[in-house]
Amino acid sequence: MSTFVQFPDESEDQRLLLKSVLISENHLASSAIKTVAWAAALACRDKDVVKQVQFIVGDLSPEAKREIQYAVSRMSVTNPYFFSRQFVDVHAGGNLESLKFRPFADIAIDNEVDYHYACIAVSMINGGYACFKSHTMSLKTLGQSDAAIDQAMRITAAVLAARQVHFNNQVLFQG
Repeated sequence: MSTFVQFPDESEDQRLLLKSVLISENHLASSAIKTVAWAAALACRDKDVVKQVQFIVGDLSPEAKREIQYAVSRMSVTNPYFFSRQFVDVHAGGNLESLKFRPFADIAIDNEVDYHYACIAVSMINGGYACFKSHTMSLKTLGQSDAAIDQAMRITAAVLAARQVHFNNQVLFQG
């Protein structure tokens, strides 16, 4: 199995997007770029995509690992829960307390902006639209620009595309 995703000619646009949003653009702080890329790669559940992201953006600090772990873990519960609640009229639960989540202040997140960026990346991949919207609004409240939020969304889309390219390569050319 390859360590890095190989982008065939048919996926050159996706390779260029990944390179651009991770290396060339600067709407996001460098820590947020790294956070979004790692969170998206982890949500993809593909070790080769994670290795690709690690190669491009580098390793995470222990604090960033902890915060991304919180974001990915919490979104793994909230994304499907709140997504499903959009389609049924249930008059119980429907809040973070019913999921036994500790209050946000109790989990001691140092970089709240990067945490919310990680949450939108994971929510995009998981289809957690209610959480995506909530965390996007939190980012706007914290002063993040539309251009920065858009870059985070494109990073997530590019990482997700890398996963798709990797899968296609495995099925079409190694199977």
